[in-house]
Amino acid sequence: MIDYKFVFDLDSTITKDEILPVIAKEIGLYDEIASLTKDAINGKEDFYKNFTNRINILKNIPISTVYNAVEKIDLNTYIEKFILENKEKCYILTNNLDIIIKPILKRLNMEKRYFSSVGIQDKGKILGIDKIIDKKYIANKFKFNFVAIGDGYNDIDMLKIADIGIAFGGSRNIPYKVKEASDYIFYNDKELYIFLNKLKGR
Repeated sequence: MIDYKFVFDLDSTITKDEILPVIAKEIGLYDEIASLTKDAINGKEDFYKNFTNRINILKNIPISTVYNAVEKIDLNTYIEKFILENKEKCYILTNNLDIIIKPILKRLNMEKRYFSSVGIQDKGKILGIDKIIDKKYIANKFKFNFVAIGDGYNDIDMLKIADIGIAFGGSRNIPYKVKEASDYIFYNDKELYIFLNKLKGR
């Protein structure tokens, strides 16, 4: 029996929506952020440059405003259920900033089981980025068998490195190259939940 760990992307995998556009909507900057986010998801621009540009748009926003928006984000019900039922087998690997995703980590009881980019804050406001993580680098450092679940171009390396790579399109169509990098494809979170439980029992 293989003792798999389960490594989840966050935005549009665990969550039903991309997080940064939801925050931007709260402050009237939705169109600008949403357009950049779409380019990143579809691999139309260097991810690191794109992500930096998006965070720069959100600079000086109060953390309280960010948390108010993030706390309202819906999670995919059965992915949330799987993580809560299997906390010791799960990790979150996201390029998003630690200071932005805290409410979701708390909700999932994953505050010590995640890898993320690191943000800079001062006096209750976002100031910028300290470090953007490299998902490929982190995935290569794992010393255990793992199943990776993701949806975007920045998940491709993680999906390829994993023992089993799963593309999940619960919120939108999955880009062709992401499908190509995956062993399995799911569009329904309940079906994914059933499959992950089968893997857990192998």
